[in-house]
Parts: sequence; C-alpha cells; structure tokens
Amino acid sequence: MTSSVARFTTWLTGFLAAARARASEEADHGEVVEKVIIVAAAAAIAIGAMAAIALAVDVKVGSIQL
Repeated sequence: MTSSVARFTTWLTGFLAAARARASEEADHGEVVEKVIIVAAAAAIAIGAMAAIALAVDVKVGSIQL
C-alpha cells in the first residue's frame, strides 16, 4: 500500500510539473500575441494619421493658384 501511494505521489508530482511547464509556455506565447496585436494597432493608427496628413497637404496644394 505504501509503495502504491509513493508511486502515485511521484506520478502526480511529475504530472503537475508538466502542467506547470505547459502553462508557463502558453503564458509566454500569449504575451507575444498580445504584443503583436498592440503593434498592429499602433501601425494602423500611424497609417491613418499619415493618410490624414497626406489629404490635408493635397487640399492645401490644390488650393494654390499659380
């Protein structure tokens, strides 16, 4: 009986260690995905700002009479 409890305890310890390792790897992966989404949003905002500036410049240039 004692040896089966010891084997179960050893198995459970190993199982929990593997689960912790997988959770840690997935948490790191989640941070990468989050950073990619944030960078993509910042890039979209920058592209929108550049388009607005280009439109404003086009309007100014169009209103100049030579």
